[in-house]
Amino acid sequence: MRLKLLLGVVALTVVLVSPSAFAQNLVTNGSFETGYWTGWTTGGNFADTEVVSSPFYGYESEDGSYFALLGPVGSPGTLSQTFSDQAGAQYTFSFYLAGRGDHPSFFSAMWDGTTLLSLTDPDHQWQQYSFTEIGTGHDSISFSFQDDPGYMALDNIVVSSNGSGTGTTPEPSSFILLGSGVLALGGLARRKFRVRPGCCGRLWNQ
Repeated sequence: MRLKLLLGVVALTVVLVSPSAFAQNLVTNGSFETGYWTGWTTGGNFADTEVVSSPFYGYESEDGSYFALLGPVGSPGTLSQTFSDQAGAQYTFSFYLAGRGDHPSFFSAMWDGTTLLSLTDPDHQWQQYSFTEIGTGHDSISFSFQDDPGYMALDNIVVSSNGSGTGTTPEPSSFILLGSGVLALGGLARRKFRVRPGCCGRLWNQ
């Protein structure tokens, strides 16, 4: 009976350890690994802007094999995506940007139309920008960019729950430790209670 109970706990632990229990990226194709703008809405002046494989124009992808190369001339292009989330929960919105200091060039990032970042002639290798936002149940991220002389690069765009606001998402390592502990207890129970051969079914402590 005890062993059955322990096995039931093990089964429940396995369910809890499923990937759905962990924070996931709400952005579709955030690292452009489809090799195209899958999941994204493009707008404005989108000439000289494309998904490219690494390396290209002196840039290496920050994550995976592809990244977005941004180079509209004369007027900006835009890139946006909407997603469903949990109202009231805190989310981390992050991405990596690289630029050559081209003039004129600019880049901005927005959450639900509110500007979070505005850069003029960005000049740095891959740099991560990160912001904490509150979900409304249905939110959007967007970028606006222009680089007349050359190109900027964008990659590894992520929106994920940071475990605050409406509850905490357990760390994967916590689940793994819990599952290992329960499995160990199950093994201990099997060793502790056994039937001694030839002793009329009496339980004995090994």
